[in-house]
Amino acid sequence: MIKLFFVILTLIFSACGTGRLDEAPGKVATEPRTAQFLVKKMQGRNLDAVRRMSAQTRIYVEGDGQSMSANGNIVWVRDSAIWLNVKKFGLEAARVLVTPDSVFMINRLQKTWNSRSLESLQSEYQLPGGFDLLQDFLLGRAWMDKEMELKSDIDEGLHRLAGSNGVVAADYRIEEGSFLLKSESFLQPRTARNVRFSFENYQKTKYAGLYPLIRTIQAFSPETKDVQFELEFLNVDFNTPAPYRFEIPATYQRTE
Repeated sequence: MIKLFFVILTLIFSACGTGRLDEAPGKVATEPRTAQFLVKKMQGRNLDAVRRMSAQTRIYVEGDGQSMSANGNIVWVRDSAIWLNVKKFGLEAARVLVTPDSVFMINRLQKTWNSRSLESLQSEYQLPGGFDLLQDFLLGRAWMDKEMELKSDIDEGLHRLAGSNGVVAADYRIEEGSFLLKSESFLQPRTARNVRFSFENYQKTKYAGLYPLIRTIQAFSPETKDVQFELEFLNVDFNTPAPYRFEIPATYQRTE
């Protein structure tokens, strides 16, 4: 998934500068909390009432010696679909649809499209979860393996939860006081692949409570090396039906 989005933008955009917003620092963790306490705090954010989300997005990408930016729109429907389009200079360049079992992509510039199973992407990039992980990322919620035993300590002024299920090692960083999730990392030691999701600029919302408007994805694999995405959400709307379309023009060529 990460490589897929990067390939889309690499094909489309010339290099340009990027930027980001930084929120004020939170409280510094000085005394350890138990793992049970921290897990309860993270899971205490009830998002059951959030069924849909739509937003405009600013997208920043760095990797392979390039730095790129674009705008787009995103629509999420719980347990059903994640739809994203990417624009440059006001023109749509790419459109992506993720369902619980598949990923579809249209490249407008090359007039091509492709699809593959989400399971194959999850296996190729050794992601610990599929649609559920992407859904939790959009909600700003920690994805957690219930079979993983976690231990807690403090690192760099944040609470840390860390553990492994024998295949994937997880690392969560949590702010003291607010107990907001600042980052979650997943490492596959056998394949030397890792991915880190960071959450910043939390703002109060009606349905989702404190919701992070800036997300960063940092990924590394022996094949792709370092790739970083930053998504800034603007005009976020919850639970209002937002239309989205994914129709493949008959003249577009399918690629592998």
